Amino acid sequence: LEEAPEILTFADEELSPVEEEEEEEETVKVQYYKGQEYRYNDALSCLMILGIDNYGITESSTYYNDGQADFILLAVFDHDNKTCTLIQINRDTMADVPVLDVFGHKVGYIQRQIALAHTFGKGLEDSCENTEIAVSRLLYDVDIDNYFALTMDAIPILNDLVGGVTVTIEDDFTGIDDTLVKGETVTLDADNVEHYVRSRYSMQDDPTNIARMRRQGTYLASLFSALTEAVAKDSSFVMNAYSQVDDYLVTDCTIDEMSDYSEQFSGYTLSEIISPEGESVKGEVFMEFYVDEPSLQQLVIETFYTPAEEAAE
Repeated sequence: LEEAPEILTFADEELSPVEEEEEEEETVKVQYYKGQEYRYNDALSCLMILGIDNYGITESSTYYNDGQADFILLAVFDHDNKTCTLIQINRDTMADVPVLDVFGHKVGYIQRQIALAHTFGKGLEDSCENTEIAVSRLLYDVDIDNYFALTMDAIPILNDLVGGVTVTIEDDFTGIDDTLVKGETVTLDADNVEHYVRSRYSMQDDPTNIARMRRQGTYLASLFSALTEAVAKDSSFVMNAYSQVDDYLVTDCTIDEMSDYSEQFSGYTLSEIISPEGESVKGEVFMEFYVDEPSLQQLVIETFYTPAEEAAE
């Protein structure tokens, strides 16, 4: 398996300041886009799903850890229309990453790959919350209700719980895994699923994260379908799956919330996975992805907002 890139440190770099905390008030979020007023859709709930490139849940002794958020997906549920929009964020996206000091206090922001937001904190809830802040800021301060973070150990467990996930191999895995032959349709198992969803730097054709995101999207589409069938057949499937991955999971969801999300995944119409458009470039050390702001604004408006006249009805 490939090694995670070396963690960057920011000790000698200038941080942008932290805004003063304001008391939360019941306000309606309003945006003006292309001359039209939009209001935040209050019929939404948003779940952030993270894949952490570590094995097992460990708590760091400091407010800095080596677990990057290799995979970031938002599931945006529209409870009025019974739909779920899936938005995958490129882990190399350059974003405002909150920086924590030695006491765990947020001291500023720095422009880095958004995957690094999880490295600030002890690797548990605080790291997930730090990532939540970074993702929300990237998407113009949308609301994220819950997070669900899994380490690498959970992938083969979930894969086998649904009897394997079938995909068509579109990339060249030569020298990585001989069971993944380009052009063939394969049912992934515990031995090769991680190679399929995680391989990146050792791939011959693409040093960026784009090909891997496409594979992850393909895998998730098949996994969600298999999970839907499993839940329909066995009402205890969710609790059984939870017990199996509990040692590799950090979440702020209650059991009831997880059950609700499971029902929504199986009962709502899921979109194809959408990824913000942008450009990957080679940075000084690692790849950097810069979002196309106009297309990102349109994605956020279409997903999280409704025209003001419709919201008033």
